[in-house]
Amino acid sequence: MRVSGLLIVDKPEGITSLDVVREVKRQFRIKKAGHIGTLDPFATGVLPLALNEGTKLVPFLKEEPKDYEATLKLGEETTTDDPEGAVVSEKDWGGVTPEQIDSAFQSFLGKIRQRPPMFSAKKVNGQPLYRMARKGIEVEREEKEIEIFDLRVQTMHLPQVAFRVSCSKGTYVRALAKDIGRKIGCGAHLLQLKRVRSGSFSLSQTIPWTELEKASGTETLAPWLISLKGALSGWPEVVGDDRLVKKVRFGQEMLVRDFLSGDLLAIEKGQWLKTTSPEEELVAILRSEIKGSEVHRTDPGKVAFRAVRVFQPCPKEERSNHL
Repeated sequence: MRVSGLLIVDKPEGITSLDVVREVKRQFRIKKAGHIGTLDPFATGVLPLALNEGTKLVPFLKEEPKDYEATLKLGEETTTDDPEGAVVSEKDWGGVTPEQIDSAFQSFLGKIRQRPPMFSAKKVNGQPLYRMARKGIEVEREEKEIEIFDLRVQTMHLPQVAFRVSCSKGTYVRALAKDIGRKIGCGAHLLQLKRVRSGSFSLSQTIPWTELEKASGTETLAPWLISLKGALSGWPEVVGDDRLVKKVRFGQEMLVRDFLSGDLLAIEKGQWLKTTSPEEELVAILRSEIKGSEVHRTDPGKVAFRAVRVFQPCPKEERSNHL
């Protein structure tokens, strides 16, 4: 059975995101697969994987907000800003009050500037920072604007502070924990991190790692597999007949006359939408070349949509019904 779609894995601690991809490809003989977003080895939680034709969806999937549950430890900074690094700074946290902690957390809400940590996959002059960091080399890193949508303390058992954060793509929660510790004045590092949401995908959709390890075949993935169409839930949809599907597959442009005017009214120019057929599920991702409200005075021979991604059909028995 050849599977295509998205599989949301609950990544365990101690392995890399790439390890997860390799294991899924090996165990289920998946030809093409990749992860959407990266989790550090010590981090756990939501790791979306795109399988086979699902890899074509990646540029069109929202990766934010990203929500995490985390714990930081006051009084210590490490080389990696997490528990895997060596302690490089220790300061007394004994005089820190809950009010100081809450105030420090609130100061990071909104759009802020963040410097990527040295132990990260971000590249400088073509080299990943972590490779230089392992050689003891530290280089200047340009600050990047990120956004913290929500940040709140959940519990305090000092020196540990548990918190929840919702943030934009590209945010390093390790760096955030370090900066919060410096704002408080005693330093900190991230002790625990679990991603509970990535874009539209949540922890409730994940397949536990223990279930993944004991799965005996691709058919056992069915309860967790998100279909190509289901991955674009909420997108405007055009259901095509055989004639329209053939035009898409032959790379032909779709004209205004190919559609009923009522089908186009809510479409904006430049908008992405999905076209499906009852037989083939997701056929293509289209880009609108017209504004639907103006279609009544548009030349019927004008181009209405162009395909930006076309998906290969699979046999009916191999399609997932998990939407």
